[in-house]
Amino acid sequence: MKVLVLALALLAGCAVLETKGAVVGCQAADSATTLHAVSLGAQEANPVVRWLLDTLGPGGFIAAKVSVTLLLLHHYPELSSNLVVFVNGVTCAVAAHNLRVASQLSE
Repeated sequence: MKVLVLALALLAGCAVLETKGAVVGCQAADSATTLHAVSLGAQEANPVVRWLLDTLGPGGFIAAKVSVTLLLLHHYPELSSNLVVFVNGVTCAVAAHNLRVASQLSE
């Protein structure tokens, strides 16, 4: 898990954050770290994600994240690079936060 987040942190230059690969990588890192932290007892702060996890379980959450990722990739050519950088930056920052929470819970 830490290797994935470290790799994404190295990927985090602004020029790289506007790529399709960063869309996939940041969404995947957020998904994996969310599920990991929740499995250790973390409370999900995002009410939409909390509802997905409570109602549909991890599989439903993953399906929603895959759908969001595919939607972003489908509309990628129409999105401003600033918006893509912002969304990817926030998503990767959430993944880093999730990893920090998971690390504290596993101590």
